[in-house]
Amino acid sequence: MKTSCPVLETPQKISTNSFNIHILAGYIENIILIEYNHALLLLDSGCINDVSRIEFYVQQTLGRSMQDIKLVAVTHMHPDHAGGATCLRKKYGIPIAAHPDTDRWYAGPGGALQQLLDCYMATSVARRNHRRLQRIKYQRKLNPDYLINDGDSMPFFPDWKALYVPGHTMHDTVFYNPADQILYIADLICDVKGGYQLPLPILFKDKMSYSFDKLGKTNAKTIIRAHGELIHPDNCEELFDFMKQLLKIPDTDFVKRIILMSIYSPEMKRYNRQDF
Repeated sequence: MKTSCPVLETPQKISTNSFNIHILAGYIENIILIEYNHALLLLDSGCINDVSRIEFYVQQTLGRSMQDIKLVAVTHMHPDHAGGATCLRKKYGIPIAAHPDTDRWYAGPGGALQQLLDCYMATSVARRNHRRLQRIKYQRKLNPDYLINDGDSMPFFPDWKALYVPGHTMHDTVFYNPADQILYIADLICDVKGGYQLPLPILFKDKMSYSFDKLGKTNAKTIIRAHGELIHPDNCEELFDFMKQLLKIPDTDFVKRIILMSIYSPEMKRYNRQDF
Protein backbone atom coordinates (compact mmCIF):
# COMPACT_ATOMS: atom_id res chain seq x y z
CA MET A 1 0.00 0.00 0.00
CA LYS A 2 1.00 3.66 0.08
CA THR A 3 2.15 5.91 2.92
CA SER A 4 -0.11 8.63 1.55
CA CYS A 5 -2.46 8.67 -1.38
CA PRO A 6 -3.18 12.11 -2.78
CA VAL A 7 -6.12 12.09 -5.17
CA LEU A 8 -7.54 14.82 -7.33
CA GLU A 9 -9.98 17.16 -5.63
CA THR A 10 -11.96 17.70 -8.83
CA PRO A 11 -12.14 15.63 -12.02
CA GLN A 12 -9.58 16.29 -14.74
CA LYS A 13 -10.01 15.73 -18.44
CA ILE A 14 -7.47 14.99 -21.17
CA SER A 15 -8.66 15.19 -24.76
CA THR A 16 -7.14 13.58 -27.84
CA ASN A 17 -8.43 13.19 -31.38
CA SER A 18 -9.91 9.80 -30.51
CA PHE A 19 -11.01 9.89 -26.88
CA ASN A 20 -11.31 11.83 -23.64
CA ILE A 21 -9.68 10.65 -20.41
CA HIS A 22 -11.58 11.47 -17.23
CA ILE A 23 -9.60 11.28 -13.98
CA LEU A 24 -11.91 11.15 -10.96
CA ALA A 25 -11.31 11.29 -7.23
CA GLY A 26 -11.91 7.85 -5.76
CA TYR A 27 -11.82 6.65 -2.17
CA ILE A 28 -8.02 6.52 -1.88
CA GLU A 29 -6.99 6.64 -5.54
CA ASN A 30 -7.70 8.29 -8.86
CA ILE A 31 -10.21 6.53 -11.11
CA ILE A 32 -9.38 6.51 -14.83
CA LEU A 33 -12.28 6.43 -17.30
CA ILE A 34 -11.61 6.67 -21.03
CA GLU A 35 -14.49 7.95 -23.13
CA TYR A 36 -14.93 7.10 -26.80
CA ASN A 37 -17.98 7.92 -28.87
CA HIS A 38 -18.85 4.23 -29.08
CA ALA A 39 -17.80 2.97 -25.64
CA LEU A 40 -16.09 3.56 -22.29
CA LEU A 41 -12.94 1.87 -20.96
CA LEU A 42 -12.22 1.73 -17.22
CA LEU A 43 -8.56 1.36 -16.21
CA ASP A 44 -8.76 -0.24 -12.76
CA SER A 45 -12.00 -0.30 -10.83
CA GLY A 46 -11.05 1.50 -7.64
CA CYS A 47 -12.20 0.17 -4.27
CA ILE A 48 -15.49 -1.66 -4.04
CA ASN A 49 -17.03 1.48 -2.50
CA ASP A 50 -15.98 3.43 -5.62
CA VAL A 51 -18.61 1.65 -7.73
CA SER A 52 -21.20 4.25 -6.69
CA ARG A 53 -18.79 7.06 -7.62
CA ILE A 54 -18.28 5.53 -11.06
CA GLU A 55 -22.03 5.10 -11.52
CA PHE A 56 -22.73 8.71 -10.61
CA TYR A 57 -20.07 10.10 -12.94
CA VAL A 58 -21.04 7.94 -15.91
CA GLN A 59 -24.77 8.45 -15.55
CA GLN A 60 -25.07 11.97 -14.16
CA THR A 61 -21.98 13.77 -15.49
CA LEU A 62 -21.45 12.02 -18.82
CA GLY A 63 -25.13 11.20 -19.34
CA ARG A 64 -24.29 7.70 -20.47
CA SER A 65 -25.34 4.19 -19.55
CA MET A 66 -23.19 1.92 -17.38
CA GLN A 67 -23.52 -0.63 -20.17
CA ASP A 68 -21.37 1.73 -22.26
CA ILE A 69 -18.41 0.52 -20.18
CA LYS A 70 -17.21 -2.33 -22.39
CA LEU A 71 -14.20 -3.37 -20.31
CA VAL A 72 -12.55 -3.04 -16.90
CA ALA A 73 -8.79 -3.53 -17.27
CA VAL A 74 -7.15 -4.35 -13.91
CA THR A 75 -3.47 -3.67 -13.21
CA HIS A 76 -3.13 -5.74 -10.01
CA MET A 77 -5.14 -7.19 -7.16
CA HIS A 78 -4.79 -4.57 -4.41
CA PRO A 79 -8.07 -3.23 -2.96
CA ASP A 80 -7.87 0.21 -4.62
CA HIS A 81 -7.37 -1.29 -8.08
CA ALA A 82 -9.37 -4.51 -8.30
CA GLY A 83 -11.93 -3.90 -5.56
CA GLY A 84 -14.88 -2.89 -7.73
CA ALA A 85 -14.27 -5.11 -10.76
CA THR A 86 -16.38 -8.17 -9.92
CA CYS A 87 -19.15 -5.94 -8.53
CA LEU A 88 -19.33 -4.05 -11.85
CA ARG A 89 -19.45 -7.34 -13.74
CA LYS A 90 -22.21 -8.72 -11.52
CA LYS A 91 -24.34 -5.57 -11.77
CA TYR A 92 -23.81 -4.64 -15.42
CA GLY A 93 -22.12 -7.57 -17.16
CA ILE A 94 -18.91 -5.58 -17.72
CA PRO A 95 -16.08 -8.00 -18.59
CA ILE A 96 -12.71 -7.93 -16.82
CA ALA A 97 -9.25 -8.08 -18.43
CA ALA A 98 -6.18 -8.92 -16.35
CA HIS A 99 -2.88 -10.79 -16.38
CA PRO A 100 -3.31 -14.59 -16.72
CA ASP A 101 -1.84 -15.26 -13.25
CA THR A 102 -3.65 -12.48 -11.40
CA ASP A 103 -5.79 -14.85 -9.34
CA ARG A 104 -2.73 -16.57 -7.90
CA TRP A 105 -1.98 -13.52 -5.75
CA TYR A 106 -4.69 -14.11 -3.18
CA ALA A 107 -5.06 -17.88 -3.67
CA GLY A 108 -5.28 -20.31 -0.77
CA PRO A 109 -5.09 -19.62 2.97
CA GLY A 110 -2.00 -17.44 2.61
CA GLY A 111 -3.69 -15.37 -0.07
CA ALA A 112 -6.80 -14.96 2.07
CA LEU A 113 -4.66 -13.64 4.93
CA GLN A 114 -2.78 -11.33 2.56
CA GLN A 115 -6.00 -9.83 1.24
CA LEU A 116 -7.20 -9.11 4.79
CA LEU A 117 -3.90 -7.38 5.57
CA ASP A 118 -4.06 -5.37 2.33
CA CYS A 119 -7.61 -4.27 3.16
CA TYR A 120 -6.42 -3.24 6.63
CA MET A 121 -3.58 -1.19 5.12
CA ALA A 122 -5.93 0.43 2.59
CA THR A 123 -8.29 1.36 5.44
CA SER A 124 -5.35 2.88 7.30
CA VAL A 125 -4.60 5.02 4.25
CA ALA A 126 -8.23 6.18 4.18
CA ARG A 127 -8.04 7.11 7.85
CA ARG A 128 -4.82 9.09 7.37
CA ASN A 129 -6.47 10.94 4.50
CA HIS A 130 -9.48 11.78 6.71
CA ARG A 131 -11.85 9.63 4.69
CA ARG A 132 -15.03 8.31 6.26
CA LEU A 133 -14.57 4.56 6.69
CA GLN A 134 -16.45 2.62 4.04
CA ARG A 135 -16.68 -0.98 2.90
CA ILE A 136 -13.43 -2.16 1.35
CA LYS A 137 -13.50 -6.01 1.50
CA TYR A 138 -14.03 -7.54 -1.94
CA GLN A 139 -13.92 -10.83 -3.80
CA ARG A 140 -10.33 -12.10 -3.83
CA LYS A 141 -10.53 -13.79 -7.24
CA LEU A 142 -11.30 -11.91 -10.44
CA ASN A 143 -11.78 -14.86 -12.82
CA PRO A 144 -10.91 -12.52 -15.73
CA ASP A 145 -12.98 -12.77 -18.89
CA TYR A 146 -9.93 -11.77 -20.96
CA LEU A 147 -6.32 -12.70 -20.24
CA ILE A 148 -3.83 -10.06 -21.33
CA ASN A 149 -0.13 -10.82 -21.71
CA ASP A 150 2.79 -8.47 -22.25
CA GLY A 151 2.34 -6.55 -25.50
CA ASP A 152 -1.27 -7.62 -26.08
CA SER A 153 -3.82 -5.19 -27.47
CA MET A 154 -6.76 -4.57 -25.19
CA PRO A 155 -10.06 -6.29 -26.03
CA PHE A 156 -12.41 -3.81 -27.78
CA PHE A 157 -9.75 -1.07 -27.53
CA PRO A 158 -6.81 -2.11 -29.74
CA ASP A 159 -5.15 1.31 -29.50
CA TRP A 160 -4.19 0.42 -25.88
CA LYS A 161 -1.43 -2.09 -25.15
CA ALA A 162 -0.75 -4.09 -21.99
CA LEU A 163 2.78 -4.06 -20.55
CA TYR A 164 3.79 -6.62 -17.93
CA VAL A 165 5.79 -4.87 -15.20
CA PRO A 166 6.22 -7.03 -12.07
CA GLY A 167 7.85 -5.68 -8.95
CA HIS A 168 5.13 -4.14 -6.78
CA THR A 169 3.35 -7.49 -7.05
CA MET A 170 4.20 -10.38 -9.33
CA HIS A 171 1.43 -9.67 -11.84
CA ASP A 172 1.36 -5.90 -12.36
CA THR A 173 0.28 -4.74 -15.78
CA VAL A 174 0.14 -1.16 -17.05
CA PHE A 175 -1.60 0.25 -20.11
CA TYR A 176 -0.06 2.30 -22.90
CA ASN A 177 -1.48 4.13 -25.90
CA PRO A 178 1.45 4.37 -28.36
CA ALA A 179 -0.30 6.71 -30.81
CA ASP A 180 -0.90 9.38 -28.18
CA GLN A 181 2.05 8.35 -25.96
CA ILE A 182 -0.17 8.12 -22.88
CA LEU A 183 0.83 5.68 -20.13
CA TYR A 184 -1.25 4.62 -17.13
CA ILE A 185 1.12 3.27 -14.46
CA ALA A 186 -1.24 2.71 -11.50
CA ASP A 187 1.01 2.72 -8.37
CA LEU A 188 4.47 2.64 -9.92
CA ILE A 189 5.24 6.29 -9.17
CA CYS A 190 3.50 7.59 -6.07
CA ASP A 191 3.29 11.18 -4.84
CA VAL A 192 4.58 12.11 -1.39
CA LYS A 193 4.58 15.86 -0.66
CA GLY A 194 4.98 16.59 -4.35
CA GLY A 195 7.93 14.23 -4.79
CA TYR A 196 8.22 10.89 -6.54
CA GLN A 197 8.19 7.78 -4.36
CA LEU A 198 8.26 4.06 -5.01
CA PRO A 199 5.08 2.11 -4.32
CA LEU A 200 4.77 0.20 -1.06
CA PRO A 201 5.60 -2.54 -0.92
CA ILE A 202 8.09 -3.50 -3.62
CA LEU A 203 8.38 -7.24 -3.10
CA PHE A 204 10.54 -8.07 -6.10
CA LYS A 205 13.22 -5.38 -6.48
CA ASP A 206 15.08 -7.20 -9.25
CA LYS A 207 11.95 -7.40 -11.36
CA MET A 208 10.98 -3.82 -10.55
CA SER A 209 14.33 -2.65 -11.92
CA TYR A 210 13.71 -4.36 -15.27
CA SER A 211 10.15 -3.03 -15.31
CA PHE A 212 11.36 0.55 -14.89
CA ASP A 213 13.76 -0.01 -17.81
CA LYS A 214 10.83 -1.19 -19.94
CA LEU A 215 8.67 1.79 -19.01
CA GLY A 216 11.47 4.21 -19.80
CA LYS A 217 11.60 2.89 -23.35
CA THR A 218 7.94 3.78 -24.00
CA ASN A 219 8.85 7.46 -24.51
CA ALA A 220 5.54 8.38 -22.91
CA LYS A 221 4.66 12.07 -22.97
CA THR A 222 1.78 11.85 -20.50
CA ILE A 223 1.85 9.58 -17.46
CA ILE A 224 -1.33 9.01 -15.47
CA ARG A 225 -1.00 7.86 -11.87
CA ALA A 226 -3.45 6.32 -9.44
CA HIS A 227 -1.84 8.38 -6.68
CA GLY A 228 -0.83 11.86 -7.69
CA GLU A 229 -1.08 14.40 -10.47
CA LEU A 230 -0.30 13.86 -14.13
CA ILE A 231 3.36 13.71 -15.14
CA HIS A 232 4.54 15.23 -18.44
CA PRO A 233 8.17 14.07 -18.53
CA ASP A 234 10.75 15.88 -20.65
CA ASN A 235 12.62 12.59 -20.84
CA CYS A 236 10.71 9.42 -19.99
CA GLU A 237 13.83 7.28 -19.79
CA GLU A 238 15.47 9.63 -17.29
CA LEU A 239 12.34 9.66 -15.13
CA PHE A 240 12.22 5.88 -14.81
CA ASP A 241 15.97 5.69 -14.36
CA PHE A 242 15.49 8.00 -11.38
CA MET A 243 12.86 5.61 -10.01
CA LYS A 244 15.27 2.75 -10.58
CA GLN A 245 17.93 4.52 -8.51
CA LEU A 246 15.47 4.81 -5.61
CA LEU A 247 15.49 1.01 -5.41
CA LYS A 248 19.08 1.22 -4.12
CA ILE A 249 18.13 3.21 -1.02
CA PRO A 250 18.01 0.95 2.07
CA ASP A 251 14.53 0.23 3.39
CA THR A 252 13.42 2.25 6.41
CA ASP A 253 11.94 0.50 9.44
CA PHE A 254 8.48 1.59 8.26
CA VAL A 255 9.01 0.05 4.81
CA LYS A 256 10.30 -3.15 6.42
CA ARG A 257 7.10 -3.37 8.48
CA ILE A 258 4.97 -2.98 5.37
CA ILE A 259 6.96 -5.72 3.63
CA LEU A 260 6.53 -8.04 6.63
CA MET A 261 2.77 -7.55 6.26
CA SER A 262 2.95 -8.39 2.54
CA ILE A 263 4.67 -11.77 2.34
CA TYR A 264 1.77 -14.21 2.65
CA SER A 265 0.75 -14.56 -0.99
CA PRO A 266 1.61 -18.03 -2.33
CA GLU A 267 3.42 -16.24 -5.13
CA MET A 268 6.06 -15.16 -2.61
CA LYS A 269 6.80 -18.80 -1.83
CA ARG A 270 7.00 -19.63 -5.52
CA TYR A 271 9.41 -16.76 -6.04
CA ASN A 272 11.58 -17.81 -3.11
CA ARG A 273 11.77 -21.31 -4.58
CA GLN A 274 13.07 -19.63 -7.76
CA ASP A 275 10.21 -21.00 -9.81
CA PHE A 276 10.08 -17.70 -11.72
